[in-house]
Amino acid sequence: MTASARELPGCSCPLLESEAGRPATVVAIACGEQDACRLRAMGVYEGATVSVINKRHVLLVDVRGTRLAVGTDLAQDITVQPQERAAS
Repeated sequence: MTASARELPGCSCPLLESEAGRPATVVAIACGEQDACRLRAMGVYEGATVSVINKRHVLLVDVRGTRLAVGTDLAQDITVQPQERAAS
């Protein structure tokens, strides 16, 4: 199954609203240029797969095996498309 086949068609949301533990594909980054450049350098770019690990005061996000803390304001500016869960 290809990556695009695992995505849910037409269902995108801010990273802040993404379900914990569910992989999602980044489709847009709409923050300031400086923040966007820093996110891309850390692996958060359009097409990247990310997964929210925990939501408390900040979002703890898994990006290619690395955990990043992302503030809620910044997470609101990252649009993702959730992927279907793998069948068990």
